[in-house]
Amino acid sequence: MPRSPTEEPARKLSRQEAHDLGMIIKERTKVLKAHADEQAKKCLADFEKKVSTIYAYDQDEVWKEATELAMAEVAKAQEKIEARCVKMGIPKDLSPRLLLSWEGRGQMKMAQRRNELRLAAKAEIEAMKAAALTKIERQSLDLRTQVVSLGLMTPDAKMFLESLAPVEDAMTSIDFEAIETKMLESKKGPRQLGHGGLYRG
Repeated sequence: MPRSPTEEPARKLSRQEAHDLGMIIKERTKVLKAHADEQAKKCLADFEKKVSTIYAYDQDEVWKEATELAMAEVAKAQEKIEARCVKMGIPKDLSPRLLLSWEGRGQMKMAQRRNELRLAAKAEIEAMKAAALTKIERQSLDLRTQVVSLGLMTPDAKMFLESLAPVEDAMTSIDFEAIETKMLESKKGPRQLGHGGLYRG
């Protein structure tokens, strides 16, 4: 687009200015790469927290109400079983029992399952981190190339620096359900009643 006759010619960067701006871009790239590493560690920590969480039945009102109703029904059913055992002559110590327990961590109670998901999570996070680092390096190279070869105008320097997108654009919180689905499509076996009472931990 031709310049207006009244428009002052834009001043190109001097060699020193181009060098200084290139160094700033280089230093910002180092910071963003460190940030990518930090984000990766946060993602893994967040995943570990989810895997390790044990939910108590009474930490949620709906859970508590549903569990207490279920336990009340189990108690009634157990009374019928015990009464029947008396009629059948089965000693109390030998009579069968109907138990119901709260499992506060689902499949995560199994160490093998946690390890499987942990390996998948680490692989997923490393892939995200690698993508973020590649994006940072590519943007840094593009900016430095433009500064050196295209004779970047001083008023545009700030615009180019700000165009180096933050690493958060490439790093997202790890999706626990996505990892589980991706890792294993195994068939689920029948659920079994637990052998213990309610617990809060």
